Amino acid sequence: MLSTGPDSITVSGNGEIAAQPDIFRVAATAREQGDDIAAMKSRVDDAVADMLDLADDLDIEEKQVRASDLHVQPQWQYQPERKLIGHEVSRDVIFRANGLDTYTQLLEGLAKQGVRDIRPAGTEVSNADELANRALEKAVADARQRARIIAEAADRELGKAIQIHAQDVQSPQPVMMMARSKESGNADSYRPR
Repeated sequence: MLSTGPDSITVSGNGEIAAQPDIFRVAATAREQGDDIAAMKSRVDDAVADMLDLADDLDIEEKQVRASDLHVQPQWQYQPERKLIGHEVSRDVIFRANGLDTYTQLLEGLAKQGVRDIRPAGTEVSNADELANRALEKAVADARQRARIIAEAADRELGKAIQIHAQDVQSPQPVMMMARSKESGNADSYRPR
């Protein structure tokens, strides 16, 4: 029995775009250890205020900076017996710096302030949607080229696409990058009072 439907070719295409990150996230922690929780809280709040002032000086928008709540943890000695030896008071501040220059100035400024716990918290590309669209265009062109090769080899003519399926574009992410949502970039900043 002969098929009365049109001939069809099924292909998939790939498209890649390389881009350098231009948004850098940095996590810094103000931390104090000792016995006087009120005094340690005051020093941690002062250190966080200095970090937030640095962000202002570098023109990092307030919505690009988040400070966590205060954390107080007991410090224990376990040998020769379990004994409370003090507390640790800390607050994390997450910065989202636009551009390598701002990122570098932020790291230098935090180091000059004496912040000892500074760590990268991921990178982003500011025009990721535009780049994803360009990669999708490349994937379609690649699929069309593959279909053309198959059609010519089969002595057929390539017509218009009958059906197109697009998979989600996946941006490469560093393994250490923290999960984030679109809303996290718009979170309100928190300043000590």
